[in-house]
Amino acid sequence: MFLWIRDQKWLPALYLSLISLLIFGGVDYSLQGPMSLVASGFISVSIYFSRPLPWVSIAFFSIGLIAPTLFGLEPQVSQISAAIALLIISGFANVIQRIVGFACSLILGLSSLLISILGVKSSGLYGIVIPTVNAKLAFAVAGILTVIALNANAWFIGRYLFTQITHVGGEVDLANLESQVSEAQLAIAEQGRRFGIARDVTDLLLDKLSATMVSIESGSYSIKADPSAAPRLLEAISVSVKDAFAEIRRLSDLLALQESNSIALPGIRDLNSLFITYRELGFSINFRENGPATDLVDNASLVVYRIVSESLSNVRQHAPANTGIDVDFIWTDVALQILIKDNGEETQRINLNSSKGYSVTEDQQALTQRPTGVGLSSLAEMVRLYDATIEFARVPGVGFKVSAAFPNVSKYSKGS
Repeated sequence: MFLWIRDQKWLPALYLSLISLLIFGGVDYSLQGPMSLVASGFISVSIYFSRPLPWVSIAFFSIGLIAPTLFGLEPQVSQISAAIALLIISGFANVIQRIVGFACSLILGLSSLLISILGVKSSGLYGIVIPTVNAKLAFAVAGILTVIALNANAWFIGRYLFTQITHVGGEVDLANLESQVSEAQLAIAEQGRRFGIARDVTDLLLDKLSATMVSIESGSYSIKADPSAAPRLLEAISVSVKDAFAEIRRLSDLLALQESNSIALPGIRDLNSLFITYRELGFSINFRENGPATDLVDNASLVVYRIVSESLSNVRQHAPANTGIDVDFIWTDVALQILIKDNGEETQRINLNSSKGYSVTEDQQALTQRPTGVGLSSLAEMVRLYDATIEFARVPGVGFKVSAAFPNVSKYSKGS
C-alpha cells in the first residue's frame, strides 16, 4: 500500500479518505449525531491531502481535532484518522512538515482529550460515569499514554516504511550487490588464473628437475668410465639448474604482478563506475571530456579520482537526490582543468515550491568567503604535491562549484 501511495499521490489518498469517513465517521454519527460529521469530515479530508499537500493536511486535521471541543462533543473515534494522515506525512513530507505535523497531532489530540475528561459531568463519558477526581485523573493518564503511543507509532511506522521502500532492497541496493558480486567473480577468476600459472610453471620445474636428476645419475656412471666427461656433465647440470631458477623467478614475478594488479589504487579509469553508482542514488551526472586525455601515473590519477569522489560525496551530503551535477575534464597537451558544478540549492528550492531567492548578503559572502572543512583542506594539500591548485565556491541560489587546475600535468604522465 505504501508503494501505491508513493507512486500515485491523489488516488490512494482519496480511497483512504473515503474509507476513513465511512468507518470512523459512521461510528461517530451513530454515537453523537450529525454534528460529529463536521469534525470527521475535516480529518478525512486531511488524509486526502497528506501525500501531495502536507501543509493543507496538517491544517485540516488540526481543525478536526479541536472541533469536538468547540462543538461540545465527546472525543471522536474519527480522530484516529489523524494518526493515518500523520503516518503518511511522516513518510513522504520534508523534515519541517513532519515535525509540525507530529506536534500538532500530539498537542491538539491531548488538549481535546483532557478537556473532555476533566470537564466531564455526572452524565459521564460515552455513558461511563467518572464519579471522583481520582477517577478522572486515572482516565486522563490512560488517555495521555494512548494518544502519545498512537502518534509515536504513526510517526515511526511511517519513517520505517519509507526507509524500507526507498533504501532497502531498492535499485541502489541491487546496484551495490551486483557490484560486489562482480568484484567477487573477478577476484575468483584472478585467483584461478594465478593458480593456473603456478601449476604450469610447476610442471616445467618438474620436467627440469627430472632432466637434471637423469643427467646426474647417468653422469655418475660416465665419470667412472671416462673422467674427462666431468666438465661436460657439470655444464649440463648447471644449465638445467639455471633454467629451473629462471622458471622460479618467472613464477615469482608473475604472482607479484597479479598481486599488485589486484590491489590497484582507484584512478581516472574508475570514474565511470563512480558515476553509475551516483546515478543509481538518484543524481543526474553529466560527464564531459574535452581534448585528448593524458595517461597519468597511478598517484596522480588517484588525486584526480579523489577530487571527483569528494565533490560528489559533498553533493550527496548537502543536496537533494535529484540534483544535477556537471563534471568537465578539459585536457591540453600539458595541462588539465577539472570543473564540478551542481544545482543543489536550486533543486531544493524547486522541491519546496519556494519562490525565495538569495539575498545580496549571500551574494557578498559567496564572493568574500570561501568554504572550509577537513575534506576540502585535505584535497588542497594533496593537489599541491602535483603543482596544482583547487578552489571551492558556493554559487548563491544555484549550488556548489569545485575547480582544480593542473598546469603541468604532462610531467606526471606515464610516458615522461
